[in-house]
Amino acid sequence: MEEGYLKNGVYYRRNDFLSGRPTLVFIHGISGCCAAWKPYEEHFGKDCNLLFFDLRGHGKSFKKKSADFYSLDNIADDIFEMAISFGIKRMVLVGHSFGALLALDFADRYYDMVDGLVLLAPDYRINKTFRGKITRYLLAAMDACSVRPFVERYGIEVDYSKFRYNADWDLRRIYIDVRNTSIHVYRHCLNRSLVFDPEKILSRINVPALIIHGKNDSIFPVADSVEMAKKIAGARLKILDNANHILVLNNSAQIKDEIEDFIKVL
Repeated sequence: MEEGYLKNGVYYRRNDFLSGRPTLVFIHGISGCCAAWKPYEEHFGKDCNLLFFDLRGHGKSFKKKSADFYSLDNIADDIFEMAISFGIKRMVLVGHSFGALLALDFADRYYDMVDGLVLLAPDYRINKTFRGKITRYLLAAMDACSVRPFVERYGIEVDYSKFRYNADWDLRRIYIDVRNTSIHVYRHCLNRSLVFDPEKILSRINVPALIIHGKNDSIFPVADSVEMAKKIAGARLKILDNANHILVLNNSAQIKDEIEDFIKVL
């Protein structure tokens, strides 16, 4: 796998891109990093062009102080820049949680570059829910208590293989992720997720979409994915009985099979 950085400090990893095979672009969620996709790299590497990257301020990417640095517009531009740099004309976006919202946003902006969407544990209306309102109060409290100076820096890769099973609220994993991302970056990205309204673009999505949600997800309710599937024309919904929100890590075998079946019919 080739590793590198964009000029703005965004870290990426990709295999050799070959013509005649599908390109999968993987987008992780808030506070995570692209290391979560390692099992998928091994599974799809022989038959697909693969691109993984750490969101701005996440994983091995550079962390800047400016709140504007973490806008959704900028993240979409990062994906577009990598696509142009690596000669990607068409792609399937695979996004988890916040990454699923970013995939929707990119598909709406650059619809002519997207062949399909795989949305893992998404939520299209977090900004309109009670938990979203509570999160706003939490963010306000974090802002008020933030007195420590922020140091711009690069991060590290998190080794998720050390976690045998990831509960939604696994404090050890959350601490490692947020410590690497930093509270500063975490709250800026969380703010972006709360002001973004993906519901208004769902009806405009005109590419095949697969939505996968864990039945035991305690972060984003599975009922929201049921409704989301109704709002995207032709979307297919798969509910995993023994899965929570961290299905990318806990249910990788099932997710890989579902993605494989999905791209076969594109």
